Amino acid sequence: MIGRTAIVAAAFMAAAAPVAFAGASHHGKTRTVGVNDDYYDPGKLTVHVGDKVKWVWHANGFSLHDVYVDSGPTDFHSPTQGAGSYSYTFKKAGTYKLYCTQHEDDMTMTVTVKKASKKK
Repeated sequence: MIGRTAIVAAAFMAAAAPVAFAGASHHGKTRTVGVNDDYYDPGKLTVHVGDKVKWVWHANGFSLHDVYVDSGPTDFHSPTQGAGSYSYTFKKAGTYKLYCTQHEDDMTMTVTVKKASKKK
C-alpha cells in the first residue's frame, strides 16, 4: 500500500511541476528597431529586464551603421555593418544611451529598461 501511494504521489508531483514553474522565469518579449539611413526607428524605447531588442538594418547597404552604448548599466555593441540584424537581451534595469559610431551626432536613441514586473 505504501508503494502504491508513493507512485501516485510521484506521478502527481511530476504532472504539477511544469505548472508550478511556469511563472518562475520571465520570458522576455522581442522588440524591433529599424536601422535606417542615419536614424534608429523608434528613437526611444521602453522594455523590461529579460526583453530582447533586435536592430534590423533597412539601409541601402552602402552606409555602414552600428549600435554602441554611450552610457548605461552595461556596455555592448554590434558589429559595423550595412545589412542584417543584431540582437541584445537586456539583463540590467536603467537608461541606455545608444549611438552609431559612423554618425555620432545624428544617429542616437534611448532604451529605458524597467525591472521585470512580478506576476500576482
